[in-house]
Amino acid sequence: MTKLASLTLTLALALGGISSPAFVLAQQAAPGDAIRRPPPPDRDDFEVDANGDGVPDGWYNARDAVIEHEGGEVGPKFLRFACERRGRPARLSRAFGVDGRTTEAIIVGMWLRTKDVERGERSGEEPSFLIDFLGDELRHVSRGTMGPWTTSIGDRWTHVAKRISLPPSTRDAILSIGLMGASGRLDVDGVTLKLVPRQSVETTNLVANGDFELGDPAPASWIVNNDASRVSPGHASDSAIELSRSGAKVFTGLALPVEAFDGLEISAQVKAQGLRGSGGAGAGVYFLDADGESLGGRRGGAQAFQWAGSFDWTPQRTVVPVPRGAVRAVLQFEKSDGLGSVRVDDVRVAASPNPEIAGWSPYQISDDVLGWHEHAAVGPIVAGSALDFSFLNPGPAGSKGPVVVKDGRLAFRDAGRARFFGVQLLPPAAFQDAEKVDALVDRLAKSGVNLVRIGDLDTAYGPSRSLFDDARDDTKEFDPDSLARLDHLIAALESRGIYVAVELLGGRIFRSEDGVASAGMLPPGGGAAAVFDPTMAKLNIDASLAFLGRTNAETGKRLRDDPALAWVTLAGEVSMFNLIDNPAGLPPKYADELRVRGEQARGLPGRRLWQSLESAHHSAWAEELRKAGLKAPLAGVSHWRREGEFTPTLSAPGLDLIDDRLFWTPSPWVAPEARSLLWSTDGGLVAGASRKQVETRPYVVGQWCPQTQGAWALPYEAADQLLAAATARHEDWDALVRRGVFIHPKVWGDGPVGLVGGEDIFQIPEVANGTPQVYSLWPHAASILLRGLAAASKPEPIRSPLHRRTPTPGWDASRGRLVLDTPYTQGVAGWNLDGVSNFATLNISTGSPYAVVVASSVGSEPIAETKRLLVTTLARVEPTGYRWVDPWKRETADPGRPPLLLEPVRARVEWKRKGSVKAFALDNSGKRVGPAVAEPLPNGEGLALIVDGASATIHWELVAE
Repeated sequence: MTKLASLTLTLALALGGISSPAFVLAQQAAPGDAIRRPPPPDRDDFEVDANGDGVPDGWYNARDAVIEHEGGEVGPKFLRFACERRGRPARLSRAFGVDGRTTEAIIVGMWLRTKDVERGERSGEEPSFLIDFLGDELRHVSRGTMGPWTTSIGDRWTHVAKRISLPPSTRDAILSIGLMGASGRLDVDGVTLKLVPRQSVETTNLVANGDFELGDPAPASWIVNNDASRVSPGHASDSAIELSRSGAKVFTGLALPVEAFDGLEISAQVKAQGLRGSGGAGAGVYFLDADGESLGGRRGGAQAFQWAGSFDWTPQRTVVPVPRGAVRAVLQFEKSDGLGSVRVDDVRVAASPNPEIAGWSPYQISDDVLGWHEHAAVGPIVAGSALDFSFLNPGPAGSKGPVVVKDGRLAFRDAGRARFFGVQLLPPAAFQDAEKVDALVDRLAKSGVNLVRIGDLDTAYGPSRSLFDDARDDTKEFDPDSLARLDHLIAALESRGIYVAVELLGGRIFRSEDGVASAGMLPPGGGAAAVFDPTMAKLNIDASLAFLGRTNAETGKRLRDDPALAWVTLAGEVSMFNLIDNPAGLPPKYADELRVRGEQARGLPGRRLWQSLESAHHSAWAEELRKAGLKAPLAGVSHWRREGEFTPTLSAPGLDLIDDRLFWTPSPWVAPEARSLLWSTDGGLVAGASRKQVETRPYVVGQWCPQTQGAWALPYEAADQLLAAATARHEDWDALVRRGVFIHPKVWGDGPVGLVGGEDIFQIPEVANGTPQVYSLWPHAASILLRGLAAASKPEPIRSPLHRRTPTPGWDASRGRLVLDTPYTQGVAGWNLDGVSNFATLNISTGSPYAVVVASSVGSEPIAETKRLLVTTLARVEPTGYRWVDPWKRETADPGRPPLLLEPVRARVEWKRKGSVKAFALDNSGKRVGPAVAEPLPNGEGLALIVDGASATIHWELVAE
């Protein structure tokens, strides 16, 4: 579920030292060469080696790659990568010319098989494919990936294919394929590179990827459950979908709304073997209403096909009527039991009786951004400006005494209630040089952030980018340079009043001299085996004792003694309960050991056994840390899991608080314009949090974000950010930490992350510093959470963590509307903002269909008394050229490019304040760039700020003189 897993390959390979594409191309070019290469061949079967050097023609930079002459899938020859040692970069590369002005995408296909693959010793060292796109002067503009194929591809030839978009500035490309640092064997054959021209092609088929040819190896545009998988061959094609296990299913939403259709004509090619005679597999259509709910409930689908017995490829066709009230539809193929198997290919759904009324162009769906403004990214926030909210966290951190647990809540030992508004650093952001760290800390402090959560320090990204020494064959010593960088980060944070929370185990990859069995077969962190294997347990305990017990060279304090340490979390997403999603995820040795432990437990049911082992593991680890002198509150595993057997492990003896990961994912079946927390009828974030909260334990959300499922960001995250803060304040959570801050873009908001170019080629979703609609609202979100309803001079009382179960004040989920009304922050966010929202000293109105208009006092006084107000107006933000696969906007077709575009907002903010009031437009650093459009209110009772949507300004300052 977490997106950190999906970013590992791209980030780690880039940081791990793979040869620069620009350098390789430059080496091939003669002086003065324009470096314009011919386009790629349509197919490369590795059959030609004219010079007999053992490298197929057109390829270069071969490492541990040989041509095998028999056994290929599309010809006798194929390419084999074989390596016995983890960490060797077995790979092969090829360069070609491609013009992004005329080519919008490349569809890459190939046949693969693997054997005895083990991960390398750095993150991302797994069998995979990379393609780097280069612009003028060989400037790196973007990167595409396929894989990793460590466990998803077996020892049978499997066809994979993926559509990878090109930035328009592309002029050359270089691809690389191989084990990329893994050990074992990877075979490759029949590489195809199809260039897709920049033109729209209309279809009446309402299903994307209905032939299942695109898949890596799971089919693109389809959701798969219970091991439904792409197989070869299909119906006169490379691939089809196969369902063989009981309950296996694959489903997808139709691209267009169906309310205007009389019926749906559904056709497919189907092949069956040994299905149950009464119908062991079939297909159905689920019709949905405007809220994405199934008509007739979960069992209300209309049957389209039912299959039994055995038969060869056979065409199927039927027409399903569209019922009254249906708005959208989902097509599903499902197998009811474990007998036999069924293959499906060439799926087509069209409007009936006239398919032509439902034409659309796949991969070309975009928002109308006509009239939107370019976002102007700027440098640091100006000290003392209206954007400088560092007054919320007066330093240094720890001056109120250490953080303790009191009456089930976090508190400062000497000053009462503690609450944190924070960010998570994405690796390797904790290991930057001093200049970058100081700039980052300054930005966070002025944004109102008072906590930074640091995790994944053990992720192996190479020298000076990971906690462990990269030059060793074990993970028993720390990297001195990394420690020095981390020391400076912690010291800088503390000096600016920002507390630190630390996660001890995240992405540790065990090496040959660690003594860990099957180390290369374990996922980062060790996976479920790390919970019950004594060797890994000792390694992790030893590392955590050493890390917490060493003296920071700049603060002069051990981290375990530092009062600025808010809490410590033992592990992130390393749990026995991960076996739910991957039952075969344990290497054989550990699977056998777990089986023996189950027998010794006298038949304790599987999940109850996991619960027992995990609780004991956390308690033993916590005991060792307490013996060593750690006094900060301790959490067990920080995870998104919600199972009933899992949650008790979070309250095991020795643990003090619950560190949750609260990722909100909108239903893919609701309309795109309703994919916001504001439309959540189930309580939004509270629904997930309530399943983990315990009366006697503080509750911190150590990572939260709207999960984008691969998109750069969700359209309505400005409103979601404010609702999250308001919810955390109302529910009295101890901390709300946003994931996450990355090393790019260097200038916040410079473009979509991974597409700014140069070094910024890591396309990672949910990066806060690349998402202006998130970080631009941090001063207001921090004001809501940290100041809330309490008077500035009164310490807040400690209250029960479960004292509330009422809706967040001002939130109307039926209208997608939030009204914020605290003494320090007031505003409106969402839809249906018609009319005027009247507050004690503010009136706010907007004429935009969707908008966020919020004002916060600058300084310690509430709005009723302050002399300065920060006003922020935001709507949607989107990269230039951003496109979706289909109108449901569930998959990204083109991630876009800089600059980011701002949807105009029209609003009026009246400050009912006696005396002279002035209004200023601010740039995104907080600097005043001129007077704002404003008009005096009647009788000299204040000023009305008028936002007419004519400029890219999102921040405004009102000053009473």
